[in-house]
Amino acid sequence: MLKPPLRVFLALGFGAAGLVATLVLALVASRVASQRLEARIEAELGDLADHMAGRLDRGLFERWRDMVILAENDTLRDPAAPVERKRRVMRRAQETYPDYAIIGLIDADGRVAATSTGVLEGLNVSHREYFTQGREGPFVGDVHDALLLATLQPGHDPADPPRVLDVAAPVKADDGRFIGVISGHLDWGWARRVEASLRETSAGQRDVTALVLARDGTVLLGPDALRRKALPADLPSVAAARAGKSGTVTELWPDGRHYLTGYRPARGYRDYPGLGWTVLVRQDAGTAFASVADLRRQILLWGLVVATVAAGIGWFAAGLLARPLRRLAVSAASLGRGEPVEVPASAVREAQAISHALTAAAHALQRQEEERRAADARQDLLIHELNHRVKNTLATVQSMARQTARSAASLEDFTGSFEARLLAMSQTHNVLTANHWEGAGLRGILAAELEPYAGGRADRISLDGPPVSLTPSVALPLGMAIHELATNAAKYGALSAAGGQVRVEWQVGAGTLRLRWRESGGPAGAPPARTGFGPRLIRASLERELAGEVRLDFSAGGLACLIAVPLAARTEAA
Repeated sequence: MLKPPLRVFLALGFGAAGLVATLVLALVASRVASQRLEARIEAELGDLADHMAGRLDRGLFERWRDMVILAENDTLRDPAAPVERKRRVMRRAQETYPDYAIIGLIDADGRVAATSTGVLEGLNVSHREYFTQGREGPFVGDVHDALLLATLQPGHDPADPPRVLDVAAPVKADDGRFIGVISGHLDWGWARRVEASLRETSAGQRDVTALVLARDGTVLLGPDALRRKALPADLPSVAAARAGKSGTVTELWPDGRHYLTGYRPARGYRDYPGLGWTVLVRQDAGTAFASVADLRRQILLWGLVVATVAAGIGWFAAGLLARPLRRLAVSAASLGRGEPVEVPASAVREAQAISHALTAAAHALQRQEEERRAADARQDLLIHELNHRVKNTLATVQSMARQTARSAASLEDFTGSFEARLLAMSQTHNVLTANHWEGAGLRGILAAELEPYAGGRADRISLDGPPVSLTPSVALPLGMAIHELATNAAKYGALSAAGGQVRVEWQVGAGTLRLRWRESGGPAGAPPARTGFGPRLIRASLERELAGEVRLDFSAGGLACLIAVPLAARTEAA
């Protein structure tokens, strides 16, 4: 059966794959970009709601603080101060923040003693909430119609009286006695100006409307058609805000239109507790997401264009790739037969990469063969070295056993001494093994031998010297010598007494290690009557094997030993 050439397969494959991949990518990009744009739009609307709620809370907190500060004014607290002076103090406060409709001082009986404008003085307001609540502490009342103030504004429409918020604080004498209440009536136009400022902030967003709802859901600020009406409690944004949540939602409003609504409950600010308001910022959903629809159309359109171009490029690329692939197949067959590889040149980067890979594979096979031969040689060398080390170790053990037997008084004495020396040799071997038998730190060997005698006391053993790495040929004899010194100190010397101490100091110079062992705080010492196996082992290990020097001083204050051994190789170690 006749099979189509590679170029046809590649052209069809590249064209179809490019078309499908580009379309899928366009759809995914459209979806991701749309989701991100929608999220940004929702976040911006939520931020507007958050910004307005924060402005309202901070504004009322500042007015709350105004009343608290006025309540501490010495003129207002002085019953003997002239009324005109009190008016002047309150008038200055009103001039500082003109959104106050009026500020008044109410005496303890509930009568208006003085106001910033001089009106309503003498009026009994003891039944008003701002007086009854203001007696107990700082108070902010919700928005209400100011009927009294309406009578002071000639020509004002009685059907639309001014709306105010009452802010009050108790006035007390130095002894805590209640004097009266200072009360400010904040014109609701203040909130409208905050809403106007919000519209300026969102100038780039069309049809944005802000609403402020009272605790019961009544619209305090918003479109005229909704003002003083209660929104449905099951409206998702209202329900969520009443539950203390903040966010953004697309929902159907009572007017039958879908709106994107940002909602946030006003929680107060610092010690001002808030009035339970809810701030909604809404925008027609079609207007809000118009840019998202435009973005989707553009991405899909460009996706179709790119997919068509990708199909054409696939056909052209197939021709470029098919020819070098045939040459690469020939080279791969040569490599499989072990023949020299001729790397064909190609203008296609991928084909050139395959050529380099074939060349690298040929070189790697050659290197692997060379490395195998080298590994075989290293293995033979390691086996010879292992045989040599095992023989040396066995010879050392044999000599140690013979010498221990000569000096042992009984089989039990021989067994204990021989096992202790084998353990000392194994500890040094452990330190060398941890360093792959490339060397051992002197401090590690000393610590391994002496720490068991410290008894958990840091002052019993003292090690002082620079970092020194010992070759295995030096580490093993020196470890045995240290073991003998430690064993002697534990039996007869400083480590046999509770207050005894051993101090080991060392230094390196001119290729020689000089180590000084000093004991103190132990029993009074005296030179032994005869030389035991321990001193003989130390001298044999260090003087004969390492061409070193050993001096033992059995003084009354404790044994002192000076060891000097040449270092065949020395490197810094931790």
